[in-house]
Amino acid sequence: VATPFVALLLAASFSGFVTAFLVAPVERVKVMMQAQKNSLYANELECAQAVIETEGWTGLFSRGLGPTLAREVPSYAIYFVVYGILMQTSQAESLGSVAPLVCGAISGCACWIPVYPIDVVKTLVQNTEGGNSDSAIDVAVQLYKDDGIGAFYNGLTPKMLRASVNHAVTFYVYALVMDALV
Repeated sequence: VATPFVALLLAASFSGFVTAFLVAPVERVKVMMQAQKNSLYANELECAQAVIETEGWTGLFSRGLGPTLAREVPSYAIYFVVYGILMQTSQAESLGSVAPLVCGAISGCACWIPVYPIDVVKTLVQNTEGGNSDSAIDVAVQLYKDDGIGAFYNGLTPKMLRASVNHAVTFYVYALVMDALV
């Protein structure tokens, strides 16, 4: 039987593992739609169909899956563990009903900072078309050669702003509903 901390870590990590398989194809289409030039695809379904026609189902479901797994598993673990630890502190107790807002914002940012470079690489891997693509390692090496370490953190500030608001609200609403139901 696992300790509560180990159970939380394993459950969170496994959630990230499962989620990666669900979000990878969706993010592939999202990235291609965002980066398209001259309105190449009329809608998301047309984009997905184009990927399937040129790369098969594996192109839709597996391009970027490795970096997505590398992002999701540790991110979920960090997210839930940090939130759980923060909510057990005396500071959280002193915050009262706003503790889920503050701890949610902190945990949301904490889970993105270490995996953000992986997300940047994942996006570049997923934003390629055709049967052959560079590996995530090849993309990361080329990105570093071209633009240095800073390239792995481009866009981090808006991501942190979004994460803090998103995860603050997520845990606040979760706490409200749980308090109302229990």
